[in-house]
Amino acid sequence: MRKLVYLRLLWLLGGCCFSGLAVGQILPIAAPTDAPFDKDCGITLSGSVTDHEDRSPLIGATVLLEGTQRTSVTDANGHYHFHDLCPGNYKLVVSYLGYTTEKLDKSLRAPEVVNFRLHPDVLLLHSVEIRGAKQKEQITQASSKLSGKELAQTQGQSLAQALERMTGLSSIQTGPSIAKPVIHGLHSNRVLVMNNGVRHEAQQWGSEHAPEIDPFVASELTVIKGAAGVRYGADAIGGVILVEPRPLRDSAGTSAVLNLVGVSHNRQGVVSGMVESNPATLPSLSWRLQGTLKKAGNSKTPDYYLANTGYQEQNFSAAVGWTKEKFGVEAFFSRFDTKLGVFSGSHVGNLTDIRNAIKRERPEPEADFTYAIAPPYQNVTHDLLKLRTFYRTENLGRVSLMYSRQFNQREEYDTHGGGTTPGLRFEIETHNSELVWEHKPVGNWSGSLGATYMYQFNRFEGRFFVPFYQSHTGGLFWIEHWEKGNWHVEGGLRYDYRHLQAKLFRKDTPQKTGNAALDNELLTPTHTFQNLSGTLGATYHVNPHLDLSLNAASAWRSPTTSELYSNGIHHGTGTYEYGNADLNVERAYNFMATLTYRQNQRLNGEVSVYRNYIQNYIYQQPDTVPTLTIRGAFLTARQNQANATFTGVDATVTYQLTEHLLAAGKASLVRAFNRSADEYLIWIPTDRYEASLRYSVEAFATQQRFKENYLQLSGQAVSKQRNVPDNYLARDYALPPAGYFLLNLEAGTTLQFGKQSIEIGLIGRNLLDTAYRDYLNRFRYYADEIGRSITLRVSIPLNF
Repeated sequence: MRKLVYLRLLWLLGGCCFSGLAVGQILPIAAPTDAPFDKDCGITLSGSVTDHEDRSPLIGATVLLEGTQRTSVTDANGHYHFHDLCPGNYKLVVSYLGYTTEKLDKSLRAPEVVNFRLHPDVLLLHSVEIRGAKQKEQITQASSKLSGKELAQTQGQSLAQALERMTGLSSIQTGPSIAKPVIHGLHSNRVLVMNNGVRHEAQQWGSEHAPEIDPFVASELTVIKGAAGVRYGADAIGGVILVEPRPLRDSAGTSAVLNLVGVSHNRQGVVSGMVESNPATLPSLSWRLQGTLKKAGNSKTPDYYLANTGYQEQNFSAAVGWTKEKFGVEAFFSRFDTKLGVFSGSHVGNLTDIRNAIKRERPEPEADFTYAIAPPYQNVTHDLLKLRTFYRTENLGRVSLMYSRQFNQREEYDTHGGGTTPGLRFEIETHNSELVWEHKPVGNWSGSLGATYMYQFNRFEGRFFVPFYQSHTGGLFWIEHWEKGNWHVEGGLRYDYRHLQAKLFRKDTPQKTGNAALDNELLTPTHTFQNLSGTLGATYHVNPHLDLSLNAASAWRSPTTSELYSNGIHHGTGTYEYGNADLNVERAYNFMATLTYRQNQRLNGEVSVYRNYIQNYIYQQPDTVPTLTIRGAFLTARQNQANATFTGVDATVTYQLTEHLLAAGKASLVRAFNRSADEYLIWIPTDRYEASLRYSVEAFATQQRFKENYLQLSGQAVSKQRNVPDNYLARDYALPPAGYFLLNLEAGTTLQFGKQSIEIGLIGRNLLDTAYRDYLNRFRYYADEIGRSITLRVSIPLNF
């Protein structure tokens, strides 16, 4: 069965297109001969297949061990490999469309590397039609990806919680329902989120403003770690998160999928469905509809419920596309609509109450389970409209144009308004456009040039927190890739310009005088920022299994309007925040080295080390003197700036112990130092380690009713944050909490009923019901994290 699956995979790989350049072909597989073969022999034969003239890798070339059923298709680097061969004599047959087939007799006694350089055969090139997806550009920065079944196992979680499966990522939380991704210790405005190719723009000034994106939209999540401002624009100091739906269907037919998820700790229920079609009578047209309903009640820690932490979501998206050989157009619309309860224990009445709330072990008020959401709570909606078109020519390459509009509205209801009238309503609207030319490869060079423009404005009603503002942002970029032999080199340059104008009354600033005539004066401060970003990196393919990558990049970020002019209660965190109008631009210089060992049947792994120098790093400094208002007492935070250094290591390794048993481990360590104050920064992720054992069986039971079965036991250890300033209590309201260990268990199978399959997964988190507090949770002052939680997910794919 395993061989059959392997052959099917080869068929798919060979049948599909790679990079729009060439297609590998599958030869008929001969019956086994006298050539020795035993899967336990353990010899590896590997190498590369390249063009004889320019040495470019031939992607999708077929390497066959004649007389056996062993075939390998070259990967994106032109590499092939066979494992578990016995000593003996073999005949290798290498073929590729448009090239002369080569044969080689090889006596194999030990692991060996054999490279092939095929000669073009123009006589074979008559009429060939190639259809396929564009291969993604190889990058020299460390990156991670979630897709397929690994992504499916995160269903029911938020986007940030799903990303935590990747090494080097964590999340900054505001209670159990809101999480924001953190890459190498950086988060919020330093991490760009690209939703279906559009830069996600919402009211992300707060750490509790999670990305308004339905994870069920994505078929793949990719994280680029480190500064990536050249391609994606200013602000990408920490990295970029790519949320990508699958391409619209390109073959005739209609399919659908129904996902059901249930979670125990908050009794959450999720229903999500998708249907897509490509009519046979109109093959250029494809469309897709998708929607999600989600409802959760109060979350439970090991010892108590967290009052008012439920939430509801109603999300949907629609896409339609018209694609021909040389041009295409696509439209996409999505709406994210949620109602979020704000943990009642974070809103207290006076200065004495806030100190008592931090000292006590259990939050007040006591709560039971309920789906009801009472004040304080928030309503958030986010609309995204995207239009995109492309045109391709043989001589110039491909030109694409994209326009998008985003509209985000946030309503905040607090206890003083009775829950019927929002105390504050924000609206932010963003128009974004991008023109990109991907030029035709010239020799070993390929690349793209582009221009971007973004216009954004906001408005609000109610109490003051951030002012009205509008901004214009434009950028020009140029990125080139050079590949030859074992080398891949990339370089890029970008220029960005941003003009920001705020509008606010003097009475809403710390400079208010108490004189009504003066305080009602309208102020319109303006800021102009402009800067260059750059990247230079290289990857050297040491051998078919080992890659070494080095990258140096610079990026910059202008202070946001909230960092400059906020002055009020941040509803979600229960914090009174003060901006700083004197903040300067942040500039980062990031250096990263990555060693990757992969495509080995037993051992695979990756290690990245990085160092990020940030000038004028903007951070929120807690003020240990709470702010007392007519709405109660609140924690105080002020914007500050310093030169900082972020240094860290990410490591991940997997080892196939037996045919069915896989061991894995990963670790993430980051140190952040305030060079201006000569001390560690606060609110930085602590050291994280994870180890797992996964037992998998392809199929069992009669008629192979249960397929793709697995059972995975894992443990996660998070240490106490000890890299903090000596006088920590002068920086924060409470010392960092103790470290913790969580035991998790996952199991899954695919039930097969004739042609219909049903995927089932069961996930247990914190099985020991450990009581703990996480350093990056804004509500760690008041309450524990959630306790034991069981998630059941069912996925039913349908084909019509």
